[in-house]
Amino acid sequence: MKIPFLGLPDHPQAKVALIPAPLELTTSWKKGTSLAPLEILKVSPNLEFFDEETKLEPYLFPGFYTFPIPELSYNLEMALKEISEMITQSLNLQRFPLIIGGEHTLSLAAIRTLKKFYPYFRVLYLDAHPDLRDSYLGSKINHATVIRRIYEMGIPVLGIGIRTCSKEEWEFIIGENISLIGAQEFKEDIKTALSKIKEFIKESPFYLSLDMDVFDPSLAPGVGTPEPGGLTWEEFLKILRELTSPFLIGMDIVETLPLPCHQITEYLVCKIIMKVSAYLARSYESLA
Repeated sequence: MKIPFLGLPDHPQAKVALIPAPLELTTSWKKGTSLAPLEILKVSPNLEFFDEETKLEPYLFPGFYTFPIPELSYNLEMALKEISEMITQSLNLQRFPLIIGGEHTLSLAAIRTLKKFYPYFRVLYLDAHPDLRDSYLGSKINHATVIRRIYEMGIPVLGIGIRTCSKEEWEFIIGENISLIGAQEFKEDIKTALSKIKEFIKESPFYLSLDMDVFDPSLAPGVGTPEPGGLTWEEFLKILRELTSPFLIGMDIVETLPLPCHQITEYLVCKIIMKVSAYLARSYESLA
């Protein structure tokens, strides 16, 4: 099924590839993330196509190409491979891969793929949870272990917005000296937190993973595991402005759970896609 972002035809010189990834094979509480890409794309034509902050029109530049929504395999490794193939196509065409999930496990497909293109890069992830368990519900690869698997690949990780974790994860964070900026830490001293983010990036290529539960549930209620005390829209934009640069090599937006008659979270995802694209356009223009 093909539902183009904003309801517009694909841009012939698109710089951003939107990759729907309806992965939902390891969710452990509320179900429905497999419907997120469809519902997000259905909502998208209701946005304004003009970004009032940058004064840019992202549908013109950088422009969007939207992949058809795939029917992913019920085998997790096969599903990750199918997502990886779309990412590879995008990178071969020098398009920025922006993956719309789907559960957080799909980030593993992106990281495995990017390692074939980049010898070194870092991962920043915005999330209410550290996702650093060694295993969960008998599985080593799932939404609660995905960052642990990425870290084990030798990739530096920085978590932002964390505000709950298991005892196992806490002990691992302390033992491995994992870099984290908790939600409360960020709110109490935004300037210092942003400096830590800049220091982590160090003008190196990096990937951004955005779990929608990093937002406060009052802003994004449509998630599988809502946690109080999350980021506001304004706080998120302060982070995003630091991250959208030519060094950003890919991104995913995961864990949206569509709610009946309540599309605020899907709309927020669409708004984020537009903001990321507008900021990327500005950074690309600065290089021209």
